[in-house]
Amino acid sequence: MKNSFFTAIVLVVALVGGSQGALASANPQAGEKLAPIDLSKASTSFAVVMMAPQGATAAEDFGTVLVKKGAIFQVEVSSSAKDIAALKKEILANTLNKLKKFYVETADTLLYESALMGKSEFHFVANLKVGASTYGAEDTKGPVYGKADVELMLKCFQTLKAK
Repeated sequence: MKNSFFTAIVLVVALVGGSQGALASANPQAGEKLAPIDLSKASTSFAVVMMAPQGATAAEDFGTVLVKKGAIFQVEVSSSAKDIAALKKEILANTLNKLKKFYVETADTLLYESALMGKSEFHFVANLKVGASTYGAEDTKGPVYGKADVELMLKCFQTLKAK
């Protein structure tokens, strides 16, 4: 518990006022470090960099860039904004994967817990303005993520910046 709290504090400090170096030295999951990943190497329409767990890969995936490391870090970054309001309505109306709680609920970000067949899973969807462009992101649907997994994916997406 202390380690999770410490990790959260380090990530918040790094995101709010720290440098990429401070974020890269954070300990998000079991000693894993973060490192910058260049999304333009996957698709030239993504002239941006974001932090991700060291060793993560970026690959073009049907118009998005999938930033992935293993089964518990899978962020789909889109070159256009997500319709957060419409997605929120969809989440609220879903009778199969039922909403349990929104942990973050803003005009640009949703982080929520839902239950599918009685098992909890966590997801996020977010938008971020970088220069004149707005990028959208969400976790890859399918894998079952814990809250810490999704929080890390969201925090990494929020580090997105122009090259």
